[in-house]
Amino acid sequence: MTRKKVIRGVAVVVALGVVGNLIAFVVRQRPRPVPSEPAAVRTAALAILDAKCAACHDSRKSLPFYVKLPGPGSLIRRDVKDGLRHWDLYDVGHLGADATEAEKAAEEVPLGRLIKLRRNVADGTMPPIQYWAIHWGTTLTASERQILNAWVGQVWGAWLASWGIENGADADVHPIPQTIPFDAAKAAMGERLYFDTRFSKDNTVSCASCHAFEKGGTDNLQFSVGVGGLKGNVNAPTVFNAVFNMRQFWDGRARHLAEQAAGPPLNPVEMACENWDEIIAKLEQDAALKKAFTALYPEGFSEATLCGAIAEFERRLITPGSRFDRYLAGEKNALSEKEVKGYTAFQTHRCTTCHAGPAMGGLSFEYADLKADYFAGREVTDGDQGLAAFSKNPKDAKRFKVPILRNIALTAPYLHDGSQPDLKETVRSMMKYQVGAVASEEELDALTAFLGTLTGNLFGKPLAP
Repeated sequence: MTRKKVIRGVAVVVALGVVGNLIAFVVRQRPRPVPSEPAAVRTAALAILDAKCAACHDSRKSLPFYVKLPGPGSLIRRDVKDGLRHWDLYDVGHLGADATEAEKAAEEVPLGRLIKLRRNVADGTMPPIQYWAIHWGTTLTASERQILNAWVGQVWGAWLASWGIENGADADVHPIPQTIPFDAAKAAMGERLYFDTRFSKDNTVSCASCHAFEKGGTDNLQFSVGVGGLKGNVNAPTVFNAVFNMRQFWDGRARHLAEQAAGPPLNPVEMACENWDEIIAKLEQDAALKKAFTALYPEGFSEATLCGAIAEFERRLITPGSRFDRYLAGEKNALSEKEVKGYTAFQTHRCTTCHAGPAMGGLSFEYADLKADYFAGREVTDGDQGLAAFSKNPKDAKRFKVPILRNIALTAPYLHDGSQPDLKETVRSMMKYQVGAVASEEELDALTAFLGTLTGNLFGKPLAP
């Protein structure tokens, strides 16, 4: 009798579970009204993400009670961890450790995350079968896909339009605009300062020392050499097209170009000055520079004005006119058959979900060891901390701002640690650690050939191949 009661009780629980899931399925699969007003689209999109994605893609959410179950619980914890590493709706590490809760709450989903979202909506890979098999009705409906795509399109389109790129919301990758707004007089002053070694303690290092125009905006060294021969612990990223980055530096610690320009002069392994007063004292002795500078900045020399001028010049350092840009603009014979195959592979392997926008990168922070242990077999250094060095959140360790791919044929060695001198081998490495796939030699050659088409023009002249 007791056994029958147990069986009957189990049957009742299972039946209630099935009925509950059927009700949830009906509720979750109801068509949603599709709003047209931008604010309403955003609200509706966030509601969809909260209802159908947040369980595995929002680090603020608590794990469900059933993760305590033996067996399935460990699988669920693994899947949630993996889901957050790929895409966290609450992605605020780039705001830094000092960000307030209000600032975090107000932060929008980074652009790079939105591009990934759109790709997943398009190919139907989310949610995975192991999730919707238990949580019935969590697959996206047609109206939900429409709302999410509309939201991504309006945010992405508005950002592109701010750079003069119109009607580009439907594409992930875009040609670099021929020009962007800048103050010509201040940019000219910034150019003088960019090459001025007086920003370093011993007057030997300038911005151009580590970001040389003839070297793709880098120095082609694994680690840059500063005052006294000291070296840093990360590879110098290119200054070309850096204006399109969501943040500056591999770890995102600078909000914009001016804030980035303020870093190296006081870095002990770069320009090694004690403070800005030391730099300004030297510049004050240059009567001609002081006169020209105060004509533009009446308040005179300061960290803000000096870095502002340098940043204004760096806005000019965009490199339009690559063969790939011409291809995107409709000139289909600009690329060879092999290069087109490389671009097709680039899209097939979802590379554009990270390397998006006009600069083809710089719009999100990603884990270097997403699909495999990039750091196996070597000591992890301070330079490997990535975003965690700025956010002070251990979960951000080994996350780095996605590098810009423009002019990549000129910027070896590659990756945050400058460990890879060869472009094809870098592609092979990224296939392993970011894509989780093994490409054929033919495909690797095609991808490498495609990347060679991203070299553009600076100030109207082709960059050296």
